[in-house]
Amino acid sequence: MASGWIILLLLAVGAYFADRLPRAERSVTGEARGIAMAGDGDSLRLDGKRIRIEGIDAPELDQTCRRGGADWDCGRQARDRLRTLISSGDTHCRLHGRDRYGRDLATCQAGGRDIGREMVLSGYAVSYGLYAAEEARAENERRGLWSGEFVSPGEWRRTNGHPDETPHVIDGWLETIRRWLLERLTALISSIGDA
Repeated sequence: MASGWIILLLLAVGAYFADRLPRAERSVTGEARGIAMAGDGDSLRLDGKRIRIEGIDAPELDQTCRRGGADWDCGRQARDRLRTLISSGDTHCRLHGRDRYGRDLATCQAGGRDIGREMVLSGYAVSYGLYAAEEARAENERRGLWSGEFVSPGEWRRTNGHPDETPHVIDGWLETIRRWLLERLTALISSIGDA
């Protein structure tokens, strides 16, 4: 029993420090710069490319949410928030490969601000492999989607016949170690709870 607690403690300490390590950025496969157009809350057209903003997931255009007992067009409002963020006229994206739908995955900036971070902080997108702290802050401050009730965009796609996608997780050995430690810690805590 004591060895189980020691392992749990070591895994917890390892997970704590691994979670605080800086995230590795995937190698850049290209860049795009110019005036962007928002397709929805997490995708752009820029420099002739279809770009999926990496690390976030926003409601689909036809998705609705509930707030104050009434439905609201959270998908369209997420797109409108993205339009506002890119309205400065100069959007710069660093491309990191493609998703399974052929869109370029990218981290993007407009007006000197990280677009993905701003979308999650405003509550109009959820973390999808990045921006977990920003999501927690938006939820705590009840911003955007968090001001009412909503179904996660991924779950909404699954239940409404839309194609799904996998979360955008930055590849790299630090991220792999962090995920492995968190999985082991969760499994260990679960087994201790079952005992």
